[in-house]
Amino acid sequence: MKEVKIEKCPFCGGEEMLEVHVCSYGGVTINLIGKLRSVPIFATVCRDCGSMIRTYCKNPENLFPKKQRKEQD
Repeated sequence: MKEVKIEKCPFCGGEEMLEVHVCSYGGVTINLIGKLRSVPIFATVCRDCGSMIRTYCKNPENLFPKKQRKEQD
């Protein structure tokens, strides 16, 4: 996964970002031909205004491997 560096909040201009775990049951779930896969979700949050600037999974390969992505194209 490519690293994304967010240096400034697009909403308030704040420069201090926090990485938080989004609490939910199961995270993101995808059904691939009867196989359910799930990964936890994380977010980048501005400490000044509280805006969730980015949501993501740290290991997208666990959700949808590259080999299967190519077959879907």
